[in-house]
Amino acid sequence: MLSENVTGTARAQVEARLLDLSLGGALLHLAAALEVGAIIDLCVPLGGGAWVQAEVKRCTRREGGYEVGLEFVGVHPQDERRLREYLERPR
Repeated sequence: MLSENVTGTARAQVEARLLDLSLGGALLHLAAALEVGAIIDLCVPLGGGAWVQAEVKRCTRREGGYEVGLEFVGVHPQDERRLREYLERPR
């Protein structure tokens, strides 16, 4: 049996509130902190969801949790089109 220590990260589904969204990234409010530099998978709720990969650029303690700034680093072209259409809709 091996006795070496192993480190890594575990995937978990975390509830988040979307504060701001653009083609380049998002601002979220989370109950838990994320490590700056971490790459995460995120489903943006655009009527069916658009999956993106994002890098955590900042994580700041705020009342009731953390404000997390993300930069999108991987977006499927179909999801990018859906995101663009969503952002261009009149509000």
